[in-house]
Amino acid sequence: MDTFDRPPMYGGCFYTTARQSQPIYLPQLSLKAHAIVQSSAACTTLSHTFVNSSDKLIKEASYKFPLYDGVSVVEFDCKIGTRILHSSVKAKSEANAVFETAVAKKKSAAIMDHTSQNDVFLIRLGNIPAHEQAAINITFVEELKQDAQTDGVRYTLPCAIAPRYGTQEIPSSTDISSLNLPVIKEGNQGMSVTVDVAMDESSAIREVESPSHQIKVSLGRDSSLLEDDATFNPCKASASLKNRGDSDEVFLERDFVLLIKADSLDAPCALLETHPSIPNQRAIMATLVPKFSIVTASPEVVFVIDRSGSMTENISTLQSALRVLLKSIPVGVSFNICSFGSTYSFLWPTSKIYNASSLKQAMDFVDTVDASFGGTEMEQAVVATVAKRLDNKVLEVLILTDGEIYNQQSLFDFIRGKAANNDARFFSLAIGEAASHSLTEGIARAGKGFCQSVLQHEELNRKLVRMLKGALTPHIHDYKLEVKYDGESQDVFEHVDATDLASETEDAGDGDSIMEESTVSPSQPISLFDKEFNDHDMETHLDEAKETEILPNLTQPKAIQAPYHIPPLYPMIRTTVYLLMDPQTSGKTPTSIVLSATFKQRPLSLRIPIQDIGLSKTIHQLASRKAIIELEEQSGWLSDAKDEQGASFKNLDLKTQQRLAERECQTLGIKFQITGKYCSFVAVEESSSAKSKRKRSKMHAVEIESSDSSELHTQTVQQSQHKTGGLYRAPFKCRGGGVRGGVRGGGRGGGPAPQLGCARFMDTRCESVADRGAPPMGSAACAQTAGSESRGPPLARQSHSQMQFQLFQNAAMPGGSQNVGQITLPSLEVPMNATSDPEELQELVKEQTYEGSWLMSNRLFELMKCDRKEVIKEVAELYARSFGEVPDSFPCGDQNTIVATLLVMGYLEWNLQQSEGSWLLVHAKAEEWVEVKLEDIGFTTPGRVLQDIRFQIRDLMRTRPFLHQQFTSTELLDEY
Repeated sequence: MDTFDRPPMYGGCFYTTARQSQPIYLPQLSLKAHAIVQSSAACTTLSHTFVNSSDKLIKEASYKFPLYDGVSVVEFDCKIGTRILHSSVKAKSEANAVFETAVAKKKSAAIMDHTSQNDVFLIRLGNIPAHEQAAINITFVEELKQDAQTDGVRYTLPCAIAPRYGTQEIPSSTDISSLNLPVIKEGNQGMSVTVDVAMDESSAIREVESPSHQIKVSLGRDSSLLEDDATFNPCKASASLKNRGDSDEVFLERDFVLLIKADSLDAPCALLETHPSIPNQRAIMATLVPKFSIVTASPEVVFVIDRSGSMTENISTLQSALRVLLKSIPVGVSFNICSFGSTYSFLWPTSKIYNASSLKQAMDFVDTVDASFGGTEMEQAVVATVAKRLDNKVLEVLILTDGEIYNQQSLFDFIRGKAANNDARFFSLAIGEAASHSLTEGIARAGKGFCQSVLQHEELNRKLVRMLKGALTPHIHDYKLEVKYDGESQDVFEHVDATDLASETEDAGDGDSIMEESTVSPSQPISLFDKEFNDHDMETHLDEAKETEILPNLTQPKAIQAPYHIPPLYPMIRTTVYLLMDPQTSGKTPTSIVLSATFKQRPLSLRIPIQDIGLSKTIHQLASRKAIIELEEQSGWLSDAKDEQGASFKNLDLKTQQRLAERECQTLGIKFQITGKYCSFVAVEESSSAKSKRKRSKMHAVEIESSDSSELHTQTVQQSQHKTGGLYRAPFKCRGGGVRGGVRGGGRGGGPAPQLGCARFMDTRCESVADRGAPPMGSAACAQTAGSESRGPPLARQSHSQMQFQLFQNAAMPGGSQNVGQITLPSLEVPMNATSDPEELQELVKEQTYEGSWLMSNRLFELMKCDRKEVIKEVAELYARSFGEVPDSFPCGDQNTIVATLLVMGYLEWNLQQSEGSWLLVHAKAEEWVEVKLEDIGFTTPGRVLQDIRFQIRDLMRTRPFLHQQFTSTELLDEY
């Protein structure tokens, strides 16, 4: 059945009986979520409590709920009545057998499975006694997405399971308002969401805001501090959401989203972690937000836009964003627009070259865009887009959707196959409150692009411009990661080739690295970091043949990198790579990692020092989950694996490939206790002897940890509420402090913060928010540093096509934290505000020609709110100071257009800095046009003078002393 018009579904705990097939919902007594956000990672404990209000034992109840795609569920506990159930990860079929056996024996039991979608989980509870409560606690860790609109990190706690478009039977849950879920006042503890933010000491928090809910924000403190504690720490904050007054509400009716901006979030970082219980097991996490500029490509860009019925409320926002995108496309790029729903259609039969005529047609088309295409048949539109591609250009596909489809894997397989040759990439934007992150993240992962998400009230222009900029980035696909060990020379790195990892034929040395084939130029490497860049799913049961048939033995890699092939790097989009290290290297001390690639035979490289954070499981859990996701998709290291006879995994039959992937997923899942498609958490009621054995084991573990207390200080839960340890130290309790440091430190913040990151991926034209100074007060924005000076326009005087890479040390922010710390702010009630670009920006973009220039007109000066006559007078004075006299004809012809374009560029730089992400490519195209026109004018006097004063003309818009305070359209001058 078509389901595009169905509302989102919400998880409730329900059961059915032999007499009643319709679900009977258990009353929910509480919903509590507590998260710790540290740098670009988060640990969340989610607690639900239900009660069996009936007079009979419930044999089995089910609870389906969403989590963000790719999270690692690291702990699952359940308390049914007075019985506490402790879980462990087992192969899915084994876990299901344990659960069914326990239920049959009248024991309390629980099991948690992944469904066919990576972002939906299913819990089944067995034997809930009458009038007893069932409390479920789930702890999960995750990487946070880089939010391209704010340049911060984006934390999402999903609550809605939107219907998948297709023919699959719709689950019984439906719109929360129509469920008539039972509410019991007695024992009702309400709903609360608390997010504590703890950054490193060098990383002051600038903003905490929610585009989805009205929240209470406390800056300078976390939720563990007492109300009368006056301590202010600029590196801490807390946001909370609670039901108000006497409300009995215990549900989130939409996804909870939190945006966090802090200093140094974009600094490169490499962390080394030692597993506390697996001997010789270590893992490395490397993360960075690239900021680089190389010459852009001239690809074919196709915008695939969702025009299904569910897009009705988002169409106007989509239209304004498309207008900015279309004006931002560089000259020479081929482009097209594909609309899809139940059917699909293209603006043109094939893509057209970007020029004045094609731009006008596209802009006229945008005015007609509506939500009239019915359902969400996405795959057929994507297939048609690839089929219509131009033969002589690489293809960049930008998919904008709020929908969900049931058969995601078929779409992923198609996209992965088309992206395999590195001549096509796919990007995605999730729109709305119930978009499937499993779908949009899967598209980006398979298509070697990246994904962003936006709620209904959020501005999305900047996100789309970032995606377009990513699409214009040349295809660099030979990234490799190497580990440098202590005592090795600076020029020699030990690495293992990707194919050798699978065949166990190693190069000399035993370092941990995976690299793809590349041709490296012998020339001096260029640094990669430029400072200035600104219902139950069917269980998988083993049949008889499967149990007896022998699978080939594959040679497992000694070190597992996830993702196995490092994806393309995109400006301002976070990239994280994990390495489960070779246990044989446990006696060596890794000191740095080197990320390298080639561009037009020129080597690119970045060295990042490694920081040892001691004993923990978090990085191992994140790494193994990412590796498992790749294996579930039959990619990852399996793609290059061979058996003992040298037969390639790729040459095996499909069924054998699937079973091998299942086996390897189970191996990793059980080893690191991570769930997935083939592994489940299962918890059953323990016998007395089992309880005694577990207690002895726990006491033994405490003794081992305490024996090394001089090096590794352990804290009780009570202590950790007031002293910050580390997210990567104690993930299960979600307690701790600096994500990158303070492993052995006591006190607030976990000790001195290390120096993070030796280099940055930056282009001279793009400063971070921190570099421009703190934001103004308002909403949850942190107070700006007293006496901060304007640093000038974010786009410095650099050529758009100029390639610049520069290595620099990441210096501490001088006085930044101290200045912020001097300001004490009360808790703030933060409304959810929709921040949109100023209207004049939209109008200025409309006035720009397809080449990138602006024509001199009264309308232009009206939009910039200044007097045209006075502006031209100022320009003439600049001309006179440079040359001595002003020709009567100045400016005329191309000079006139150059001056107008420079003025608008200056207006954008000095007056619309807050919308920089939306006009970045518009500005870049204008700058290129000016350079070309000045070359055309040559060495004529006006040409030389305009070349000299071009930046002074732009700077006129900084103060605009000629501004008319009462300027209206009736006062317009005649055309010059």
